[in-house]
Amino acid sequence: MYSQTKIAFNRLRRKVAPTGVFLINESSLTIKMPNGSIIRFRSAEKPDNLYGDDVHSIVFDEAPRARVEAWYALRSTITATKGEIKMIGNFGGASNWMHILKNKAKTDENYEYYKVNAYDGVKEGILDEDEIEQAKKDLPDRVFKQLYLAVESENEDQLIPYKTIRSMYSNDFVSGGTKYITADIALQGSDNFVLIVWDGWRIIDVDIIAKIESDELVKRIRDKARHHKVQQHNICFDADGIGSYIRGQIKRAAPFHNGGKPIKEKGAKVNYKNLKSQCGYGFARIANEVGIFIAENVVSESLLVEELEQLQSYKTDQEGKMQLKPKKEIKKSIGRSPDLLDALMMRYYFELKPQTRVRKTTLI
Repeated sequence: MYSQTKIAFNRLRRKVAPTGVFLINESSLTIKMPNGSIIRFRSAEKPDNLYGDDVHSIVFDEAPRARVEAWYALRSTITATKGEIKMIGNFGGASNWMHILKNKAKTDENYEYYKVNAYDGVKEGILDEDEIEQAKKDLPDRVFKQLYLAVESENEDQLIPYKTIRSMYSNDFVSGGTKYITADIALQGSDNFVLIVWDGWRIIDVDIIAKIESDELVKRIRDKARHHKVQQHNICFDADGIGSYIRGQIKRAAPFHNGGKPIKEKGAKVNYKNLKSQCGYGFARIANEVGIFIAENVVSESLLVEELEQLQSYKTDQEGKMQLKPKKEIKKSIGRSPDLLDALMMRYYFELKPQTRVRKTTLI
């Protein structure tokens, strides 16, 4: 944000202005040093504004809060000068791009990682110890540890813990059952077409396709259903937007409307904003209490973690109904649509959908 950028600019300006040897431009947020070098203060809100020439060094504060495109832009600007980048920030999630770079420092000699907490700042005379101790009293323990002690802690709003997500690859005790297909529909746009084949709560096949024609999309669903012996009424697809195209193509498939009305659950109070929220919370409950199994090599763990950590509770609406973190907020966090997550959550719809009764017949 520009306002935060200006805070950093003003802090340095107040330090150097009394010397009278620095040229300060408040409109462009630049400070020219006596040797001719220029310090520029920029926001990472729009990564395209970060590209530039003759950049010799970069300090990137609150890096985990920025989009990965900001890192791409900054990395490219130092290619010619072979400059250095120092990135600062708290834990932003196991799949956060900066956390991945931190782990890269374990094996790549071109990267270095340092963990510095508030008490290190006290030792160096940067922070006041009494203020740190007061913050410890004022803040919840988890928040204090994360913000002041650099302790890695998952978001408290996250519905499925990391350990549960990773265990999905080893939960071979999960038994099979009825087979289903869930599909998040996308064609030639920026989103991905995602198709998941389920055997009970076991994920046995996944297709993730960046661009696909409408005819090929329908054919792929039909082929997968035929190959895995999935009945048409056990296919669920995102019917919002271009997903409405599927209607009539696979006649008995169940259309899923994210903003649809929640479905009554036997023995449970339904207090969700919409059907998507109900399925998101339900899917998380199955993952945490029953278990989900993912067959080997059907979907990468990094992608799974990145999207499932975005399955988070969100502030209740004006009527006090439970809802999920909105898609627009998720896009800000990961830079794209959570298509895999959407297809995963749809599986819970079949736990809500009334099962078709089969009439018994007697052969004479």
